[in-house]
This record gives sequence, C-alpha cells and structure tokens, in this order.
Amino acid sequence: LGNVTVVTSASTTEILGDDKKVIGLVYKDRNTGALRQIDLEGVFIQIGLVPNTEWLKGTIALSRFGEIEVDARGQTSIPGVFAAGDATTVPHKQIVIAAGDGAKAALSAFDYLIRDSVADEVAVTETAAA
Repeated sequence: LGNVTVVTSASTTEILGDDKKVIGLVYKDRNTGALRQIDLEGVFIQIGLVPNTEWLKGTIALSRFGEIEVDARGQTSIPGVFAAGDATTVPHKQIVIAAGDGAKAALSAFDYLIRDSVADEVAVTETAAA
C-alpha cells in the first residue's frame, strides 16, 4: 500500500490530535534514541509477537516460540501452576480468548487447590490413624 508506512523498533511517546481526530505521532527510535514525529490521520498499533517468557526458561515447559505450554485447563508442566493469555500456546491471540482462558485457568487453579487440600487432609488423617 502506497499510503502505509511500517515503523519498526519504535516506542510511541505521544499521539497528537486536534479536537476531532489524530493528526500525528511522536516516537522514539529504539536503535538511535532519536525522537521522530510523523504527520498522519490514523494509527494501527501492533504489539510484539514474541512472548516475554525468557525468565521462565528452565523452570516451565515452553514451546519453540517461547510460549508457555498449557493443557485445555491452563495447567502448565508444573502441577498447581496455571497460565493464560497471549504468552501461552493457545491459538488466536485475542483479548476475548485471553479473558476466557484466564477465567478457565482461575477456576482450574481453584479446583486444584480444593482437591490438593483434600488430598493433603486425607494423607494426614491416614498417617495419624496408622
């Protein structure tokens, strides 16, 4: 498209507007640190596609793309640890899907805590009775 400019390695600092519409954008070039201004009439914002999960490497199963591997309930490779949202292997990175998966993971975590607590109580009772 001749009227579209894709800007990469940019951090938006300000979206400019008059009383009715967007008229420009100021961003910081991440490579040079320079502030740049573009006159425009619309903005499409694209967030990063790589999940920020580097800190989890070696502790939890990650896909080759760095996404947290989860099952249908949001359970990760660590029992009792649940995850949801765009950082997981769930397809279609959309807010409505992330919100639904967050609710599912929260309910699964609650279920896990209830069952785990019951199992612990049974184990303690059986040990005391022995």
